[in-house]
Parts: sequence; C-alpha cells; structure tokens
Amino acid sequence: MYSFSDLLKGFQAIPLTTGRAIMVHSSYKSLGGVAGGAETVIDALLEWVGNEGTVLLPTFNFVSWSENHYFDIAETPSHMGIIGELARKRPQAVRTPHPMYPFAALGEQKDEFGACDDIEAFGPNSVFACFHKLNGIIVSIGLHWNHTFTIHHYVEYRTGCAYRRVKHFAGTYIGYDRVPRLKTYSMFVRKDERVVTDIAAGMGELHASGVIGTTRVGDAIAHYASAEDFFENMSVIVRQHPEKLHRIKQPTF
Repeated sequence: MYSFSDLLKGFQAIPLTTGRAIMVHSSYKSLGGVAGGAETVIDALLEWVGNEGTVLLPTFNFVSWSENHYFDIAETPSHMGIIGELARKRPQAVRTPHPMYPFAALGEQKDEFGACDDIEAFGPNSVFACFHKLNGIIVSIGLHWNHTFTIHHYVEYRTGCAYRRVKHFAGTYIGYDRVPRLKTYSMFVRKDERVVTDIAAGMGELHASGVIGTTRVGDAIAHYASAEDFFENMSVIVRQHPEKLHRIKQPTF
C-alpha cells in the first residue's frame, strides 16, 4: 500500500520548476494500492506543484457532446477515470469550457485555464495552446502510448496533417451561469473511418531520444515531457513521418 509520501517522492523525480502547470493522464489502477484512494493521488499532485503551480486533469466525455449534443459543465461526468472525476467534483476546481476536451483545473492558474474558451479544441485560445505557451509538463501514469499525451493532436492541428480534419458539433450547453444555450464547438477528428490513431511508433521514438523521460510512481511507469520539447519534436514526426502516428485500416469484404 503506497502512502501520500511515496507518491510525492515519485512525482518529485520529475523535473519541475516553481509555478509550472502539469497536464496529467493517469490510470489509477496502475499505481497499485494507495492509502486514501484516488483523492491521495490528487493531493500528492497538488503538493508536488506547490502553491504557485497548477494541475490539469482530463475530464473528457466525447459521447455527451458529439452524440447526445448536450453538455453541463458542472454535471456531465468524466469518462477518463476516477482521478479526473474526483478532481472535477472538488469545490475549488474549475472545469475548462470545451465540451469534448474539458479539464479539471486546480491551483494558481485555474481561472486562466478556465477562461480558455476556444470553439476549436486545439485552437489558439484552447487549454492546449495556453499550456504550450506556459511550457507545462505533460505527465502520463501507467498508460499505453495510444491512450495518453492527448496534446499530440494539438501538435497535429498546429502543424497540419492530411489524415485529420476539423468537424463541428452543435448542442445544448450549460455553463456555470446555468443558462442553457445552443453552441457549436469543433474537434480535429480522423479524416474518415479508415484512419486509426496509432502513435506508438512516434512516441517510442521520442522516448528513445530522451524527449520523453521515465520514472516510477507507485507500481506505475510514468512518462513525462515539457510541452515545448514535445511540440518541437513531435511536429517533425507529423511533417516527415506521419505513418508513425496513424495507420489506414484496410477494407474487409
């Protein structure tokens, strides 16, 4: 059973300067037993970044907006695991506005991230763009390459690629003012159903070159990278070797 101190020690092995924002994708089960449960993980992350830092935890729910055409910033649950869902429910948390890529923001700059209301999930006023400008640290805990580092889609959007396109979704949106509105948001989706996101080769290359670092937190392998280093190196792969980030599913007859 891992304690708060055990988790904190693991996180502190990742280089972090004062006031930095972290974007954390995680598998709670991968950590092993944690005294106090997932709330302890959130507390350890907040202790790690300190009073001047900010923690961003994904609370994505693609079905709510893209299929049901409804999103309530205060009530729509996260489909990204228990850590993000518990963070979303904390009274001091601010949920960022995009209905397909919302984050629970905790810490010093939570309101700045909460103001990142861009129609496009990866646009210039998105959470991902603000995080990039701040050169935050991306952290992945116990996840396969294809289920983490969502910011790689932001790199694809900014760099440009032929295998994804912008798609708009409209629906009923209820913000913190509790007033229902008809709104439209967009997302950089796969060009068509034949495209399969498979970033393992590209991520493995960045890991092998040292752009992505590795440490251990509890029982989990954790990977991390600075937003700027990741953007600079991933954009090269997007331009020169897009086959390392997706594959085309062959038709079956």
